[in-house]
Amino acid sequence: MTVFLGNNGRIRLRRATPGRTFTSLVDPGDVNAAKKRFSFDFPQEMLLTGDRLQIKSTNGANLAFIDGSGWDGGSQLPDGTWYIYVDELGGVCLYDTFANALNGQSTGKITLAAITTAIPIEVTSVQAEYNVLGLVTSFELNNDRDVVDVTVLSDEFRKNESGLISGNGSISCEFHYDPDAAGETVDTDVPSYLHELILRQKLGAEFDAELYIVDRGQNAEAVNDFFYFEFKGIVTNAAISLGSGQLTLSNFNFVTTGPILPKLGIGVITNYVLKEDTDRILLEQPGSGKLEIED
Repeated sequence: MTVFLGNNGRIRLRRATPGRTFTSLVDPGDVNAAKKRFSFDFPQEMLLTGDRLQIKSTNGANLAFIDGSGWDGGSQLPDGTWYIYVDELGGVCLYDTFANALNGQSTGKITLAAITTAIPIEVTSVQAEYNVLGLVTSFELNNDRDVVDVTVLSDEFRKNESGLISGNGSISCEFHYDPDAAGETVDTDVPSYLHELILRQKLGAEFDAELYIVDRGQNAEAVNDFFYFEFKGIVTNAAISLGSGQLTLSNFNFVTTGPILPKLGIGVITNYVLKEDTDRILLEQPGSGKLEIED
């Protein structure tokens, strides 16, 4: 019989996309091309380092303050999507990847260009990839179902019908703000992100989560086994515990906002392409051509 230990689990978070937009203005004085940094008026805690933002000009003009090299095609466009780093003064730097944005260094930083006229913009938080939440010590997920009493006067026994399903839970982490120390090598979200997330008003405190009970490769009997719960949630409480001579701990409570989906796979081959028929997939180039899987 297989025994499962708590260290088989992990949490993967994805920064959610509530669909809210924020409009502002980028003035010529807001752009520092030498430092690849710009700013615009936005409320404190609206933008968080690591967010993936779509920036779009509202008058149809190109985003002239971003150099053409910031787009895959090499030409300036009226909109684009980048990861961001927000410094202590509210300045914003654009990056090509989530990991580079968290580090906030020169690697992967998008080049900016000086402008002479103001550009009206709107920013929207857009969906990014799932990232592992580092330094998690424990988590809990509760599923609740409401029960409706449908007993009538002539009944001898009480009758109940199933009602709506809801969920809530908690996450405990060792506190840290440095992605390099958060327990993973790449693409790791730090626990301090959830402390910042609950304070965000304009773009919301939503997130997508996968709570893994068994992760791929951690069951010795079948390397592709996995079991996890997938849901959307909102952070409702964030607390931090600091004691002399003790680890500083972060504790978060959340509620789910939709379906709670258990996902189970036993001996599943993960890298494959699903097709609706039996036809072959033909490569455009003959001979040594390959079909690359992103995962």
